[in-house]
Amino acid sequence: MRESHRGEAERLLERAVDEEARRGGGAGAPADRAALTARGLEALDALAASAAEEYEAYVRALDEAAAGDESLGEAFRRGNTSTALLVTAVAAAAAVGADLSLGVGAGTALAAGAVTGIAGAVATVAKVTALHLPAANRRAGVRGQPGGPEQLRLQWLTALEVRGIRPFLEQQRAVAA
Repeated sequence: MRESHRGEAERLLERAVDEEARRGGGAGAPADRAALTARGLEALDALAASAAEEYEAYVRALDEAAAGDESLGEAFRRGNTSTALLVTAVAAAAAVGADLSLGVGAGTALAAGAVTGIAGAVATVAKVTALHLPAANRRAGVRGQPGGPEQLRLQWLTALEVRGIRPFLEQQRAVAA
């Protein structure tokens, strides 16, 4: 079980123990509550095994969603920016060459070439960003839709509580009685 998921399972166990104590199910004293929580944390891996199928589906959905995520840096690496940068460099060199052939001073010609290069680089960045952001927003929207990883997470936690934690608490209540 991943560490962050283990934390969720531990919080679920603690809430169930607190609820059991409030209902007066035999764990009312703080010492009993702490002991029951400690026993539950020790047995958490065994309790989680009862919801292994749901957990595997949840982890698989998380991994698939993560595989589709792409950072802006990855979009730059994936996108064919080398062609755009080559065209920008050629345009900048052509601007310098044209200015020099028309008798413009070298400083002015180099400045015109630099401006052309910067404009081309900005256009390349704008193109990659414009392609990346809508796709990233679409993926973010899909994550919140029903049927995605969040629903599978809730199914896993429900299965863990119903098939793992509740039977454990009932067993502990029977042992204490």
